[in-house]
Amino acid sequence: MFEDLDWKSAFKRAAFAAALYLLFVYVMSLAFPDSFGASGNNLTSALVVAVLFFFAYAPLFAFTERRKRRRMAELKAQKKGKPGVRASSGTTARTAAGSDTDGEEAGEGDLRGRRNPNTSRKKAARRRRR
Repeated sequence: MFEDLDWKSAFKRAAFAAALYLLFVYVMSLAFPDSFGASGNNLTSALVVAVLFFFAYAPLFAFTERRKRRRMAELKAQKKGKPGVRASSGTTARTAAGSDTDGEEAGEGDLRGRRNPNTSRKKAARRRRR
């Protein structure tokens, strides 16, 4: 579960999020000094919250980055046409004869200039006659 996590970039992003929070508190203390006054108590509480944000966001960013990396590798392998890569959706492409291909999904341009194999010509002709 915790393999292939990129902790270095996750810590960088979490530090950026915590710094962004501290910047927000600073700007709000300048804009509204009565409610966001930067006194000693408010400053330490803001730092504590920023540290909590850092430790809460670091695992979240690590798992998100791993998922993004895996999804990009999966899409790249799918575009190359490697067998054994699961399709992004559970559907499979059908040929004009109606049989399934071996798990590969039809690309966008595969049917360009040809009729759609998922429609019935008889149905379309019936609809036109009505």
